[in-house]
Amino acid sequence: MLDWLKINKDYPQFWKDYLGKFENKSRRYVAFSTETTGLDTEKDVILSIGAVAIDNNTIIVKDSFEALIFQDKFTPEVALKTGVLKGTPDEKHSESEAIEAFINYLGNAILVGHRIHFDIAMINSALERLHCGKLKNEALDIEVMFKKWKQIPEEKQYSLDELSASFKISKSERHTASGDAFIISLLFQRLKQRLGL
Repeated sequence: MLDWLKINKDYPQFWKDYLGKFENKSRRYVAFSTETTGLDTEKDVILSIGAVAIDNNTIIVKDSFEALIFQDKFTPEVALKTGVLKGTPDEKHSESEAIEAFINYLGNAILVGHRIHFDIAMINSALERLHCGKLKNEALDIEVMFKKWKQIPEEKQYSLDELSASFKISKSERHTASGDAFIISLLFQRLKQRLGL
């Protein structure tokens, strides 16, 4: 049986509340990104999550989300790459606090990201540590949308920088989860329009 049907399972309350939000299809999109200690979804962890909502073809900046997560697993190389400094537990959220807040923010929105399968896998790994199920939200990937619009072979890959350059979008906030989420939301708006969605 699918775990989204088992709302009465011994899940944390925030997860039960989340599972109950999928009776109706959402018209709200959430562009999101994560900064992580690496690219291994089994061993690496999330350092920050950034998200911004898109509703009725408008980016709603006041409807945004950001969480910096305290992690023991941290190296100077990670700080240089992501711009996220280690900090102390009182300066950041615990992983459980950040994930619960993100799930509450997200609701049943449609997720939008760049190579979104990775970000979803990282969130799912964190959810597993909290004894929850996996994300149930629909998801759209701007890289896939771009290749569909340009009719480019699926195996060709485009970085977020390359996609931004193709639409002349400033990359001043790149490599922060919130900055990347905002760039993703801008790209999504342009691609949605070009694809007639």
